[in-house]
Amino acid sequence: MQRIVTSSYRQITNVPILNLVLLRTFACIVITLSVLYPAYGNQNKAEGSKAEKGSHPYKSFESSETCAACHGEIYNQYQKSAMAKSQILPWDQAEYFKLALPHTRLEKKVAPVEAGCINCHAPLAFLAGDIPPPPAGKANPKADGVTCDLCHTIIGFEGEAPVNGNFIVKPGNVKYGARKDSKPKFHESQYSDFFKSSELCGTCHDETSPYGAWVKETYREWKNGPYGKANLTCMNCHEPPARGKAAIMGEERRDVKQHLFLGSYSESWMNGAAVVTVYPGKQNIVAGDTLKIQVVVTNHRAGHMFPTGSTEERQLWLHLEAKDSNGKVYHIKAHYAPGDNPEKSYSVSTNKLAYKDLGVMMGIRDFQGIARDALPEGNRLFRKVFLNPYDEETIAQWYAANTDVFDNRLSPLAAHVENYEWKIPDDIAKGKLIIIADLNYRRLPQSVADLVEIGKVPILDIAENQITIEVK
Repeated sequence: MQRIVTSSYRQITNVPILNLVLLRTFACIVITLSVLYPAYGNQNKAEGSKAEKGSHPYKSFESSETCAACHGEIYNQYQKSAMAKSQILPWDQAEYFKLALPHTRLEKKVAPVEAGCINCHAPLAFLAGDIPPPPAGKANPKADGVTCDLCHTIIGFEGEAPVNGNFIVKPGNVKYGARKDSKPKFHESQYSDFFKSSELCGTCHDETSPYGAWVKETYREWKNGPYGKANLTCMNCHEPPARGKAAIMGEERRDVKQHLFLGSYSESWMNGAAVVTVYPGKQNIVAGDTLKIQVVVTNHRAGHMFPTGSTEERQLWLHLEAKDSNGKVYHIKAHYAPGDNPEKSYSVSTNKLAYKDLGVMMGIRDFQGIARDALPEGNRLFRKVFLNPYDEETIAQWYAANTDVFDNRLSPLAAHVENYEWKIPDDIAKGKLIIIADLNYRRLPQSVADLVEIGKVPILDIAENQITIEVK
């Protein structure tokens, strides 16, 4: 079933009128469906087609640079975003060409990801049948990421829910958007309810692996959470409105969507994405005491889980330490979370060897794995664990067979309470003791980055809180 949203209604023709009762019954059904599913109106395939490999050549779509001629300010924002570079960022290139693509030649089950990854990371390459596309710098520039024209020609999705790149696209001179009164000079414009909905984003931000496991659930997390229930959409946060002009010849408006698409690649966006607060059980302690410390971490901003998206690779961790009056630093280690244990260490950072399946993908003989977290051991991790068909932890989402093993990520508008117990060392210096809680984020374990040779992965500061107590 196609679900398409536009501003028009199609007339129903050639319906034999058996009698007035039947006609009224049919009308009631139509009205009922429109109430139950107000955002979706079924239309035939002439209105557009599901994204299919090789269905539309590159020339069917304008380049984003063409759009920049009239939409310069919007283009300037967009071209700095990860959306514009979704295929050519270093990790995305390495993940596809060094891991996923070679794996499709070795494992029949994952063969569909050769095209499946490109469907959302370089959709115009997918639609043109340019699979696999050449590496960055050698490919058609329209294959660098998600283009303006691709999004503005999406009119719905195929099936019951947005997932796995199931968008319906209708390239042409008509561009779809959220305005009913637009009067562009270069192309036609049509209002679309779908274009204002989070379902548009969900077509690529929800995904299942070839094994049927959920590996991206950002849309589902939003829909089932407080933001979705309040109808605060993806666009409310990632395309916030501001006064200005959408085009150089357009009228000034108070609510022009800013095409920022900020997310985990933006340090300024990530700073303050959560709040950390420290609560020591005592204000005065002595050597040999056991100090209970409560740290409350609150996801007060993200409308989905934090971290979200490709969570098998994204690291969020809480580091707790104390510094005495002589400057000596003590690492206060986390306990294992419920459902975890020392053997698995899902919730506590470890450098035990992991991700052996990467060696298979890269053709490395006798590969024993790499340090799983590449972090100081003993930090609290907030993560969702992915297991491959051999019940081994994997960072290859396409190889995930089980993703319901462990999940302690931060829920939207919810607090997460961490309890620590620390035995005060006998040789601790008397005087002021500063307890510091630091929440950090990294896009990818450094050990993985080193393996695929993409350089240093920055560690982003999310939040910090410190409090001082006294050692007597």
